[in-house]
Amino acid sequence: MKTFRIRIALVLTCSIALSGCFGAATEEQLCERADECNFLPAGTSVDECTDQYTKCTEALTSSERADWENGTEACLKMQSCTNFSNCYDAVPGC
Repeated sequence: MKTFRIRIALVLTCSIALSGCFGAATEEQLCERADECNFLPAGTSVDECTDQYTKCTEALTSSERADWENGTEACLKMQSCTNFSNCYDAVPGC
């Protein structure tokens, strides 16, 4: 769980200047779940988290993005917050 919080914090503190537009559906779902599980850093909104994850996933190659999205979607199906966090820690990418 601590690793997950660190990963969220790192992504949120990185300033990535990229253009382009991927849908934010998976990123938003990830951030909503992180918020439900109280994994977002204090003062960070779901919208801010979503924006940062969207920027991060835009920087991935299409293959990396597919791996990240498939792994993240599998983790989102986990019932418990602990299982969700442990699962996401193993997802490559952002």
